[in-house]
Amino acid sequence: LRRHGLTDARAALLAGSIPAEDAALAFDKGLAIASITEREDATALGDFNLVAHSKTITRFTASTHAVRGELPRAIPAEVLGLRRFDTNLASGQVGGLRRQLDRQRGGMSVRALLENYGDLITQVMPCTLMSPESVARFFPAHAALFDIVVFDEASQIRVADAIGAMGRAASVVVVGDSKQMPPTSFAETSANIDDEGDAGFDGDDGLLGAVADEESILTECVQARVPSKWLSWHYRSQDESLIAFSNHYYYESRLSSFPAPASSAIADHGVSLVRVDGQFERSGRGTALRTNPVEARAIVDDIERRFQASPGVSPSVGVITFNAQQRNLIENLLRDSEDERIALALDEIDGLFVKNLENVQGDERDSILFSIAFSANEKGVVPLNFGPLSRAGGERRLNVAITRARRQVVLYASFDPAVLRAQDTSSVGIKHLKAYLEMAGAEALSTDVRRTSTVDRHRDDIAAALRAAGHVVQTDVGLSDFRVDLSLASATDPGRPLVAVLLDGPNWRARRTVSDRDGLPVDVLQGIMRWPGVERVWLPEWLHHRDETVARLAGAVEAATEAAAAADVARELDLPAGVEPAATITETPRDAPEVLVASRAVSAPTVPLANTSATTSYLALDYAEWSPGRLGTVDVLDALPRTAAAANVQSAIRAAVTAEGPIHSARLTKLVAGAFGLDRVNQARAASIVRCVPADL
Repeated sequence: LRRHGLTDARAALLAGSIPAEDAALAFDKGLAIASITEREDATALGDFNLVAHSKTITRFTASTHAVRGELPRAIPAEVLGLRRFDTNLASGQVGGLRRQLDRQRGGMSVRALLENYGDLITQVMPCTLMSPESVARFFPAHAALFDIVVFDEASQIRVADAIGAMGRAASVVVVGDSKQMPPTSFAETSANIDDEGDAGFDGDDGLLGAVADEESILTECVQARVPSKWLSWHYRSQDESLIAFSNHYYYESRLSSFPAPASSAIADHGVSLVRVDGQFERSGRGTALRTNPVEARAIVDDIERRFQASPGVSPSVGVITFNAQQRNLIENLLRDSEDERIALALDEIDGLFVKNLENVQGDERDSILFSIAFSANEKGVVPLNFGPLSRAGGERRLNVAITRARRQVVLYASFDPAVLRAQDTSSVGIKHLKAYLEMAGAEALSTDVRRTSTVDRHRDDIAAALRAAGHVVQTDVGLSDFRVDLSLASATDPGRPLVAVLLDGPNWRARRTVSDRDGLPVDVLQGIMRWPGVERVWLPEWLHHRDETVARLAGAVEAATEAAAAADVARELDLPAGVEPAATITETPRDAPEVLVASRAVSAPTVPLANTSATTSYLALDYAEWSPGRLGTVDVLDALPRTAAAANVQSAIRAAVTAEGPIHSARLTKLVAGAFGLDRVNQARAASIVRCVPADL
């Protein structure tokens, strides 16, 4: 010890102030303290200032959001500034193109226009959205006609369809997911080049040694080792269990998803299985063939309940079926529903949808309801023919379907997962379906989907200090590589996570950019995952200000508790995000109606309350249906938005609101349309009526 300069340690051992059996531990502790001191001095972390560092991160994230918000305006302005011509000219190429476009008949075809005015047209509209087939049909075969061509959903684009577009661009970006839908095989003709002998094809015109194309342009690029980038962040799922199955079975657990504060206090989240006593109709005639009416009715009832529970805003719901017949049955039942809002939602662009497995890629909704439809036959055996799912690549269709939900997946099945004899088939899709059904029916995710916890002494040290202060703490929260290091809940409601705490550990360091380390995680956890609070704890802060850090996190839990309570009230009132409810809970007199014991005032025009006093308030409005008779003909609605027609419609709207208000917009449009002789209202007509609603209503 003396030789290495540890004279104080030698003296302490000789004096007995350090027991000999603790000498090694004391040495390690002293070495660690010295190492920390040396590192802080070398990196200037000894001068770390929490407030200044937090402000720096806030400025960075605010600037990033501002730049991104400005790009939709700045980029078009820059493009317009690069034009070397005046689009209003009546002479030269611009004038010639204008005359061609203004002609009613006998003008050039689209391809001829592009042959003669291609350079000018690409300057006028530099960004063009087209299918690969349209590119080949309308654009001349000129190299570098475009600077860049981008293929989206490239797993569905054949090589032969893509080549034409690629040849017209100077560079290509291919974006897709090889675990999602392959190109459709409908009406496809094919030839096996190996069936005609060693020469490849029969006859002198054959292609000797021809090589078949890959399945899609995406797999062609992968096989050709085109430089690639792996996009690993996953934002859609507001409950990690929605993506955990696919992450494990299809993406080698390489996706980074975000934990949400899901608990029993938050309804409509996660994956669940609803067992019904339905029967798949395998024989007979008519529309009932190959359908399961019991499942269809159960799903329609579920959707009707969701609409009844959300009178202000149509819920975000989609239905996926395994065959077209079940899809048609469910859609027809929904259109026949007594709730008129459901039929309107089916016709909205982002409204309620009912699709079969083959057509759902690209869609997403908060809640997805599955109708498996198939059931046991008369022998009590569930056949292993599940349509497209049973064929080669069926697991990719399943992957697409189960990743459409943002918050919730509900599977309706007419059999128990255990009776599906997946071991008797080679179909990967059937095997994965059984595993998914079993996961949905279980109370917790299976161990093969969950990720093992990691050891982190620094994290555990903070957790121990917080528990000692009376907080409920979970560590290493999450099902993917991205983890919430600490999750905090209040002692009064331990089952509801409130604050996500992120540390500057190895996982934080491994992220390659400032945005990925300090910007994106907080934005997603707060904005998409709906954590009431998100906090950071930095190592230098913890080393020197432990008590202050614990107090700061305690304050964050209190603030998150208040935020969560406000969110609960807003959810009950069906308020949009960002609207703060003001709750006034009042006592009810003994002779008051029992239907209302609290009145909540929101940021909206007030409704006069009858029988109010200084201490009590309850709603007592007499309802009478508006019956205006005939106010005009449908010609008034056809004339919208002309001033005279709009004035007549506004007058009808005011009368309807006076009679029935508060009134939902769907009922309002139906009443007003009926007053002008129209029994059914399509989406465009409803929108034209709603646009006439006066601002004060």
